[in-house]
Amino acid sequence: MAPASPFPTAVFSERFNASYSRLSAEKQRDCDQAVLALLKGLESPGLRIKPIQPDKHHLEARMGSGDRVVFRREAGQLLFIDVVTHDEIARYGRRPKG
Repeated sequence: MAPASPFPTAVFSERFNASYSRLSAEKQRDCDQAVLALLKGLESPGLRIKPIQPDKHHLEARMGSGDRVVFRREAGQLLFIDVVTHDEIARYGRRPKG
């Protein structure tokens, strides 16, 4: 039996993939660095992970460019949901209905 991986599994939503593909090459590098830091559990002052208010259902991690990676931690996985600007983050403040 293979040993368990020390890193969580990454799951990327279709929305994340679409948003990522629209980013410039520089912002894609920033996003890649943020995702790798999250997967490795690295602490970085520039990453600034925090829950999105008011429901705290999603988390945000700041990319070097100031954009945000929206994600959730669930059952040993990191679910990457979207990449948005700071101004768009509020739409993830509420738990999805249904």
